[in-house]
Amino acid sequence: GTIADRVDKRKLLMISQTGSAISALFMALLIITGSVEFWHLVVVSVVTGTFMSFNMPARQAIVPQLVPRHKMMNAISLQQAGMNVTRILGPALAGLLIAPLGVGGVYMMTFVLFVVAIATELHLPKHGMKEDRPAKKFREDFVEGFRYIHQHPLIAKLMILGLVFPLFAFPLQQMLPVFAEDVFNQGPSGLGLLGVATGVGGLTGALLAARLHSFPRKGRLMLAGGLWMGTLFVVFTQTSAFIPALIMLGLGNIGGMVFQTTNQTVIQTQLPAAVRGRVMSVTMMSFGLTPLGVLPVSIAADKFGAQTAVLGSSIALVATVFLFFMVSKQLRRLNIAQLSEAELSPAQA
Repeated sequence: GTIADRVDKRKLLMISQTGSAISALFMALLIITGSVEFWHLVVVSVVTGTFMSFNMPARQAIVPQLVPRHKMMNAISLQQAGMNVTRILGPALAGLLIAPLGVGGVYMMTFVLFVVAIATELHLPKHGMKEDRPAKKFREDFVEGFRYIHQHPLIAKLMILGLVFPLFAFPLQQMLPVFAEDVFNQGPSGLGLLGVATGVGGLTGALLAARLHSFPRKGRLMLAGGLWMGTLFVVFTQTSAFIPALIMLGLGNIGGMVFQTTNQTVIQTQLPAAVRGRVMSVTMMSFGLTPLGVLPVSIAADKFGAQTAVLGSSIALVATVFLFFMVSKQLRRLNIAQLSEAELSPAQA
């Protein structure tokens, strides 16, 4: 995040995605030639994760530079929606493609898609991609990001809420194979349908959140989305029939996507450009924290069953969201109006 605020964001995006593309190509060749070993997966995972840790803060910080300020909330909503939807759809789509293409073929497709992404970034403007500000030591810039969060309680609350939410919300996604096999007795086809329901719900919620960019009562929108998701996930865990469970899963993900997209959009719109990369890099930690929420749920599933384990995490999700908003009047009354109209984006200006 500190580097994203110091360098040309366009170049940083292209360099980091080139690194990820090479990593995907390396894995594809190892798998296709039958040379892959477990340690290769570990190393490539670390390398790819490192490249993405540079890529994502720059990607967050670049969008407000590319659109006029009165369209910023809609643009950020669409960006967050896209990130959150692919977070759900990506693994499901890869799973579907493994049968016809093979694992090596899926990695090769990932490489091609990275190349396409790099090609599109060639069209980004070359101006306005780096903040014009006094030079500071790296350590000072690094500390300044945390200091900004500490000095702005609303940003801190939104970020904590955004980091805690996935811990309780996303273990269900990882437990879907267990539900498909042991709860609904549907096997691989059932898992595919559960993945489709998750994706359709996420996509619907993403589009809904983008449409609601001009709705000012963002606090109420987040509260409604979080409670909606948690409540429907509770119903999902108590549903034994497969089709009703699919419906509950899809509807629940609509609320979750509205919550996440609104949370990230509010944070983005409240940040000055000079610290956006650093602050947003902290919110991106939710991608790393999500797997941590799966471990206790998996242990509980072994002991008490998947339904009971996910029921517990879903109740915890409802309780956490409710308590956050009951304790914080600032969150309950959060009202963000659309910014005044501007002819040019910052980069164009």
